[in-house]
Amino acid sequence: MAGILFTSASWGNFGLRIGDDESDVLARRKALEESISIGNIVFMNQTHSNEVVLTDGRSSVVDADAIVTSSKGVGLSVLVGDCVPILIRSSTSVAAIHAGRIGMTNGIIGKTVELMKSLGAQNLEAIMGPSICADCYEVSTQMYADVVRDFPHAATSVARHGLDLQSEIGHQLSHEGVEVFNLGICTLEYSEYFSHRRSQRTGSAEGRQIGVIWL
Repeated sequence: MAGILFTSASWGNFGLRIGDDESDVLARRKALEESISIGNIVFMNQTHSNEVVLTDGRSSVVDADAIVTSSKGVGLSVLVGDCVPILIRSSTSVAAIHAGRIGMTNGIIGKTVELMKSLGAQNLEAIMGPSICADCYEVSTQMYADVVRDFPHAATSVARHGLDLQSEIGHQLSHEGVEVFNLGICTLEYSEYFSHRRSQRTGSAEGRQIGVIWL
């Protein structure tokens, strides 16, 4: 079965262009590869798209917000600082998804599962890692109304106008026939994790933790 890892802030920042020296971040990424004894970890240039890429690991960085592989020894990573990191495993392929509000509403989850199934994947299991919870993800009342109109499982209440990404994403995965395990850790509430929203509140840059999965 696939190997799975979620880092916390104590592992350091794995995101580029967030204040750290690039050489330090790249060294940290290399050290992580060596620590879990796999040949290569593929990272994504994430732009909140619904782009899904099939990779064999020959490129260490791809432009996407979801990646899939059926190659053994290739790690797939997802960088997050509040969005939902989703790692999906099967006996024949694995996937990593960066699911923020935009990717979630643009169908990135269904596209990723569809690609895995086209490769013969069965009995899929998804692990949802540390991400911002509904109590902490308050948005404007207009944005709230726009999202929950089409994605009711993201709803809390009009008074709270907080989006429950974890609930909606769990629903989408279940609808695709994927068994879901949610770690239920809020990145903003727990200082052990980096949080983009916390950095907005404090004015101090925060890094990105990652989820990694491999066959």
